[in-house]
Amino acid sequence: MLRAFRAGEKGWTSVGPADGPEVLEGAVWIDVADPLAWEGPLVRRATGIELPTHADMVEIEASSRTYREGNANFMTALLVVGLDSDSPRSVPVTFILGPERLVTVRYSDPQPFRSFAAQCARQGVPATPLGVLVGLLDGIVDRTADILERMGTELDSLTGTVFALRTPSGRRLSTDDLTRILRRIGGVNVVLNKVHDSIQTMLRMTSFLTARMRDGELGQGKQLRDELRSVARDLASLDQNASYLSANVSFLLDAALGRISIEQNAIIKIFSVAAVVFLPPTLVASIYGMNFDFMPELNWEYGYAWALGLMVLAAVVPYLWFKKKGWL
Repeated sequence: MLRAFRAGEKGWTSVGPADGPEVLEGAVWIDVADPLAWEGPLVRRATGIELPTHADMVEIEASSRTYREGNANFMTALLVVGLDSDSPRSVPVTFILGPERLVTVRYSDPQPFRSFAAQCARQGVPATPLGVLVGLLDGIVDRTADILERMGTELDSLTGTVFALRTPSGRRLSTDDLTRILRRIGGVNVVLNKVHDSIQTMLRMTSFLTARMRDGELGQGKQLRDELRSVARDLASLDQNASYLSANVSFLLDAALGRISIEQNAIIKIFSVAAVVFLPPTLVASIYGMNFDFMPELNWEYGYAWALGLMVLAAVVPYLWFKKKGWL
């Protein structure tokens, strides 16, 4: 889908295959989502910019995600999408900043783009391409903060569960419960790793833009420079928060594995105690089960009761000893 946003206007203009390059004239922001075969050539005729393919955006090296080509600055960042699904993923988005317009190329639908487009529909589109880019970056920062807040809440819930003796229903935590907790911890860790990668690409973008503004190449005012610095500070703060949450994930992972080890050791201990408790009665039964003619208790009237009592006593004494030592 190809959309054109013009400065000051509310909403956007949808571009169709019958439209010519003139429909993009005056657009301060051209948003290309899942580009069709005819959209790339149309943008190239209108702006002189060759849109990158999805393979180009995915395979690009981290050190080459920001570069200048002619009058356009190319920047590719990773954004986290699919948090409400079972498979959150990182998707590349390319920002092409030129003197007259911003072109964004994406093969997904990140939340910040929807939110910023809705904001433009209410308040109008910023007057400059850099203003649009800063607005998008600010929306991405807000979305990233929401993701980290959500992961922090999940970690708080996991912390209470890992160190609880019982489930909310009053049932003792089982190994299956702890295994499910491990899967949840792994899910949080996957998201945090993707958020970390996203923040790093965004920090590289802001550094690149700050350098271009310092050199006077973008020719923008002090307000946008201050807003860009604010975005960079927010990203640095979010990066620290993500690192803190990752440390908590490592701690919770060790704690959950420790709980599983304790539960397994308790099971092994029960079997070990049972083996020790039943070993003496088995020994007594084995002795009295021998087929010898001359055994003192064979012809004794109370021999059978004596053997049974001896076996019970041999089982009870070790059990009471373990209870006294606190091993049970």
